[in-house]
Amino acid sequence: MIMLEPSDLPDAVLGEPYSQRITATGGYPPYAYSLTRGDLPPGLSFSSGGILAGTPEEPGKFTFYV
Repeated sequence: MIMLEPSDLPDAVLGEPYSQRITATGGYPPYAYSLTRGDLPPGLSFSSGGILAGTPEEPGKFTFYV
């Protein structure tokens, strides 16, 4: 089974740069990350290397799955 960390992401601040790495354990590396469902907050992007980064442009709660 593959486990992702952190299970809950730290809150982002509107208009402030944000960066968070998501890491995997278990399964068979190397890992390639992708969104499977939901939408990122406007201004953020998610890389296949597991980095969520950018500057949030809208307030709110956003749910997405990796």
